[in-house]
Amino acid sequence: MTTLPGVRLWMRRLLGDLRSGRSCLCLFPQAQLTGAPVTVEALLDELLHELADFVLVPAPSDDPAHGGFVPAATPPVPPRPWDGLDPILDYDDGLSAFSSMRKSRAEIPQARSAPAPAARREETGFHPLADRIVKEVGDWASDDRGRTGIERLLDRLTSPACSFDAGRVIVVRSWKEPVPTAGTDLLRRLSATVKSAGLPPGQRPRLLVLATPGDLPAELPDQIAREDVGVHWWWGALGRLDTATVVAMARPQPSGPAAQHQLLEAVAQATVVEVCGPFLDLAARLAVEWDGLPDNLFVQLQRLTAGASADRPPLPIPQKREPPAALLHPNASQRPEWNRGTLERWDGRLRRRPNGGAGQQHSVRTRIWLAQNHALLPLLDEAREQFTEVIGTRSRISATQLTDLYGRRAGMELGAMWHAYVQGHVRLTRREADRLRTLWASRNKLAHRTALDNTALSTLIHALCS
Repeated sequence: MTTLPGVRLWMRRLLGDLRSGRSCLCLFPQAQLTGAPVTVEALLDELLHELADFVLVPAPSDDPAHGGFVPAATPPVPPRPWDGLDPILDYDDGLSAFSSMRKSRAEIPQARSAPAPAARREETGFHPLADRIVKEVGDWASDDRGRTGIERLLDRLTSPACSFDAGRVIVVRSWKEPVPTAGTDLLRRLSATVKSAGLPPGQRPRLLVLATPGDLPAELPDQIAREDVGVHWWWGALGRLDTATVVAMARPQPSGPAAQHQLLEAVAQATVVEVCGPFLDLAARLAVEWDGLPDNLFVQLQRLTAGASADRPPLPIPQKREPPAALLHPNASQRPEWNRGTLERWDGRLRRRPNGGAGQQHSVRTRIWLAQNHALLPLLDEAREQFTEVIGTRSRISATQLTDLYGRRAGMELGAMWHAYVQGHVRLTRREADRLRTLWASRNKLAHRTALDNTALSTLIHALCS
């Protein structure tokens, strides 16, 4: 799955940002951690294979025997720069009145010494993660000057005196952290430190944080995105070619008359692609278990999705494609469904995962019609062009009369040709007449947004291949 064109394009954009000196935040739906065809771990394996050098930060629960690291106890909070006591002054600077006032305020140590929630989160999230990163990248300086984990790490990543190779990408998997926001908090601190240090792109340390949005503040991704940090959503990454590839690989080997079966197979594959969209696991299963007949598709879809989710109203289809900025990530109202793996952007449109509910039958029939249009209309147009030659040689009236009654022969539609035969103005054999009637009836149904049923599809395929 990681070799699909859409997946490779998504990874190419991410790798381009990393190689240009930008840190990155990648956001995936929760469903993609385990159950999706393209899992986050599989994507990460491919990304690490493409990177020249990297540091994969181990989770706190990793077994040390397998190369992991169990962090030491959280280091004590360093002494505060000022503990509330009056400074000892060896000269009269006129601050005696201020000193007396501070003495009365210093009698309330509890309110001043209680750490704020943000500080507690930093202590439990920043420092253990920073300590594990320091252990992985190596200890270069012996003098820590009493710095905490995060301060020591940032100093060593950005100080010219340290030998950290900026080409190494530090990779953090937020779902493995006790505090899921530790990775994004570190990303923000690193970005600010790099900006303050004025490092050029080629010398900036790069951090790759992979996360799911469920554990992050909703506004965080937009706040993080800036010139030196790229935010990549797994949204709209898969396209029609990716689904078509999966379906073609999953379909069983054909049997029967070659030409007719190949055409029926092309229609069946186009139908699975159109019905399943970006949901590759469903597309692969439907490709294997469906017999390719349109009348049986909805029943098979119900079997595959039984109990998957409650029936939902059909998703409204936008009348036009949204601007590029709206395609980058799901908005706030779309994120809960996207996080569950039931909503995606595919082929420029929002697509909800089919669940076989009664309310979706009309939607499924519409997608069958779209697939038949996509697969059959070019062949119907080719057959119409072939019949224009027959009409020209079999006409019982002059070319001028034929044009006046039915239009110019080059642009004559199948319906006009059939009408000319019915009126006796064109001679056709019985076989030619039956073929023309089938082509016209099929084209007429598709033009009126009606999908061909089993019988009509079989008859059309036989006519197109005869």
